[in-house]
Amino acid sequence: MTSILALIVGLGLGLFYFGGLWLTVQQLPVTKHPYRLMLFSFLFRLGISMFVLSLIIRGNTELYNVISLLACCLGFLIVRTIAILLIQPRSSSKT
Repeated sequence: MTSILALIVGLGLGLFYFGGLWLTVQQLPVTKHPYRLMLFSFLFRLGISMFVLSLIIRGNTELYNVISLLACCLGFLIVRTIAILLIQPRSSSKT
């Protein structure tokens, strides 16, 4: 049960991280300071992600920590893979 919860947290964390990245990239053309926006967005997303991962690995047994951490990372990678598939350009094959 805790592994499923960790997977769900990982999915949410992935949505937060890559959704925030998407929003940041969308704002780059209209901002006055794109480097500052990218830096602070990255630090904010990374900080929140590391905080949540540190909450996931807190526990009593090492095996529980490893399984929960792996489940959380799996959820994060699932969202990453879906995001990559959604934003990659479609190739038009002309025959």
